[in-house]
Amino acid sequence: MMARKIEHRLTTRVLAFAAVACLFVTGCSEAAPDNALETPSDDEEDTSQGENPVGAEDEEGGDDTPVPTKPSVDGGKKDGAAPKPVDGATPPTNGKDAGPVDPGTEPDADVPTPVDPGGGDEADFKDPGKEAWTKGTPEECGMDISKLSDSTVGNYAVFRHGKLCHIKGGDTAGQMYSATKTLGGTMAGRAAYLTRDVARSGPGTGTIKHEDKATEWLGSVSYNKDATLAHVMAMCGHSTDLTYGKKRYDYDTVGSTQINTMIKVTENAVKQVPGLPTSAQAFVKAEIFDKMGMKSSSWSPSLGIASGWNANLTDMGKLGTLLLHDGYYGGERLLSKEWVYRMSHPAFEDANTSYGNLSWLNHRGNAAGIGGNITSGSNAKEGDPCAPAAFWPKYPHVPSGAPDCRATVGKCEQKHDVGIFSAQGLNGQFIVIHPGLDMVIAARNFSGGDGPMGLWKAVRPAVVAVDPMFKGDEAAFCAAYGAGDYAPDLVMPRRAPEGT
Repeated sequence: MMARKIEHRLTTRVLAFAAVACLFVTGCSEAAPDNALETPSDDEEDTSQGENPVGAEDEEGGDDTPVPTKPSVDGGKKDGAAPKPVDGATPPTNGKDAGPVDPGTEPDADVPTPVDPGGGDEADFKDPGKEAWTKGTPEECGMDISKLSDSTVGNYAVFRHGKLCHIKGGDTAGQMYSATKTLGGTMAGRAAYLTRDVARSGPGTGTIKHEDKATEWLGSVSYNKDATLAHVMAMCGHSTDLTYGKKRYDYDTVGSTQINTMIKVTENAVKQVPGLPTSAQAFVKAEIFDKMGMKSSSWSPSLGIASGWNANLTDMGKLGTLLLHDGYYGGERLLSKEWVYRMSHPAFEDANTSYGNLSWLNHRGNAAGIGGNITSGSNAKEGDPCAPAAFWPKYPHVPSGAPDCRATVGKCEQKHDVGIFSAQGLNGQFIVIHPGLDMVIAARNFSGGDGPMGLWKAVRPAVVAVDPMFKGDEAAFCAAYGAGDYAPDLVMPRRAPEGT
């Protein structure tokens, strides 16, 4: 495996040809309605302890941060692909068939040949491991911090290319509320990975599989006895009819309908492996918090996986980076690629296009819940247009059976499989993951600010300002990135599991 020569991979400038001047004609909507979050249960109590800095310098505007004047392209292994050209022009692909060039115009000698992103391997993933985050330079982060538009965001951090790029408002731990659900999905995924070699000898043995019926691990359940674990983690296992078009998604706010049963599934699985903690709480501490150096995190299972996780921004960034990098962290694989792929893609489009397995997704319509409420209009009905939607590469897929992505705008086909996904909790707790930009945005107490869309809007100018292809042109950047045609910092290709 070839290690990256540099930690920050920047896209190359597009080859000079006349058609580029009119590539993009559509803009990016900057406005979005407020993001509605679930109503807290009586059992949920805010344990936030304020916003004093802990082990991290607060940057309120980055006035003294140097602005990169010329992006580095050293190495250039995973430079971004050129945007889709107008009819009649051929995009440059690895230096072949570069398309028409205006006669008499020579390509810039300093510009390397564009290559498709996603050509790396696990050695190219960067993270802090168990250690504290290292503050990245503007060049390492690929950001002009002075361009941040974050006046409405009080407490958040940006992590990119394995570095802490910006933090504002302190780093004190507090209650994550329903963002705990994504931690719960990670817990079950870790158990599945650690039992991957255990032979199945009957119900409740072997590894955890999405297609397993919940009753195989639990004996009896209060929801549909035919529900699989995929149904449970997608919050539709309670549906009377589980056939396509009949399933019903209902947000399992406190976990009592179905998702909390994943705790017992996890415990039944890990007890097969000698030496592993047999309680879910101890298992999460040993196999997630301690293994990743999440020193400010704790989880109480008294509220199941619906709530109970306490964390600070830097710990949120670590969990987000684990999922950003397809389950690889600290030089080892903690989750299978398949597990993360299913978390980050729609499980059952007929029930909800904006929910995977215990994670929220960007979408293009037919969404439900806090990921995009199509009845009340309290969320963006068609997702964030300046961020790629989470689509499967082909339809129908297993286990959904959906004939297409059910988008109400745009198309299902994307050049890059880099849909945005997130953990979301009451009162504005967010971990937002951008695979195509190798970036995680974490926020605490960002309530009423358009959620993942609002956070990306705040950070986006700093990223686009130094993007070597779009050079501050947000409308053109959004047209390409939002369509899934531009993923300049995708480290490895994301592929659907075999057989799906």
